[in-house]
Amino acid sequence: MKLPLSRAHLAIPVAFLLFLGCLLPLILLLVFSVFTVDMDAFVMVPAFSPQAWAQMLTKPVFAFLIGKAVMFGLGTAVLAAFAGYPVALAIASLAPAWKGIASVILLTPLYTGEIVRIYAWRIVLGSEGLVNTLLMWLGVIHAPLKFLLFTPFTTHLVLLYNTLPFMVLPIWLSIELVDRRLIEAARDLGARPLHAFLRVTLPLTTPGLSVGLFAVFALAAGDMLTPSLLGGPSGVTPMSMIDNLFGTAFDWPLASALSLSLLLVLLACATVMSWLVLRLKGARAVFRGGMR
Repeated sequence: MKLPLSRAHLAIPVAFLLFLGCLLPLILLLVFSVFTVDMDAFVMVPAFSPQAWAQMLTKPVFAFLIGKAVMFGLGTAVLAAFAGYPVALAIASLAPAWKGIASVILLTPLYTGEIVRIYAWRIVLGSEGLVNTLLMWLGVIHAPLKFLLFTPFTTHLVLLYNTLPFMVLPIWLSIELVDRRLIEAARDLGARPLHAFLRVTLPLTTPGLSVGLFAVFALAAGDMLTPSLLGGPSGVTPMSMIDNLFGTAFDWPLASALSLSLLLVLLACATVMSWLVLRLKGARAVFRGGMR
């Protein structure tokens, strides 16, 4: 006798994978954060101790690092929104064949590893790199520009480069779903192109913008390699601190507490940012139409 399969049955394997890959590691981090460490034997001792969480709340260095990650994420997300929206509009206006070519070009940076992209930028922006060499050859500068490498400027630039596709793609998909007749109606009623964009296109594409902001914020705030290899003295991040605590210092309770704190702060910031974007009337209209 065959048992009929429902949607609930089909969701069981997915729910198991989510539990195994997402919830179980978080539960382990929570458990490890209240353990103690025997530094003589380098072993975890399952004895309850709030010491790690006390350090998280009393030492300002951890709040500074988490705030730094939030600022990196917010700054990169805002820059990606301003840079990515015109790109998405341009791709959406192309012919279907050219849209495929544009999507391949857009995703080209992701075909290589992050380490390769970072060292490529170091070659381009270094003292003897392409940018400085070209500017000196043109006579614009007489000495290499120092701010192009190992500064917060470099970190934001490369983070923007790495995360821009994750902003363009959801906005582009949202633009494709906008009914062109609404834009034509606004133009027929006398709206200028900019006014039609602000009153029609932008509100109706806020779901895609929200997804892009959420994705870019999370990727930029949680990046470790880019700030470490390109940020210079300012390259210390919560991720690098967590890596050192888990590895060199063998302070797993403090590393677990810092990981959970960072995750909660980033999730709260990303949720608030997306909620503010989705408060626009156009976004609510899109969701109401999609639920019918």
